[in-house]
Amino acid sequence: MDYGFAVNRLLASGGNIFETLGITWESIVLHLFSLIVLTVGLYFLLFRPVKKMIKQRQEKVQKIEKENADLNEEVKQMKSSSAKVLSEAKKEAAAIHESAVKVANQKADEIVSEARERAKTLVEQTQREMDEERGKLRSEIEKQIADVSVAVAEKVIEKKLTPEDNRALIEKCLEEWSKE
Repeated sequence: MDYGFAVNRLLASGGNIFETLGITWESIVLHLFSLIVLTVGLYFLLFRPVKKMIKQRQEKVQKIEKENADLNEEVKQMKSSSAKVLSEAKKEAAAIHESAVKVANQKADEIVSEARERAKTLVEQTQREMDEERGKLRSEIEKQIADVSVAVAEKVIEKKLTPEDNRALIEKCLEEWSKE
């Protein structure tokens, strides 16, 4: 009631509310000018730097995504090439085995007992060679896959890298892969 009483008294006095409260058009203009200066100042001091920082972060994220895509593509290519090598090795082993069998059959026709012994020796030798070749190829392929896996895992596991560390690590991996 006291608040309503004060308003009624103000209106009854016949005075202007703004004059009674001490509000003039000059103070309104001054406050409006202060608001504009504050808004412009905040725009230049806060909004633009934050906007620039966000843009830089987005560029970093895009760069990292591109590098990851490149690494994934390289891993796929290495897997593809290792599958091709293994396929060619199997074809070659089959050809070696086939030729050994043909030679053994020809010798068997000429000299049965001698041909059987030689054929057995040739088959065993061919099998050993195939096993050795398979072992060499398998260990070579496993080594390549392990190297790539370790490199990818190191890149994924590392938590914080400076851009310089990241660049140096990528260059080092690329040099090692190009040497192999």
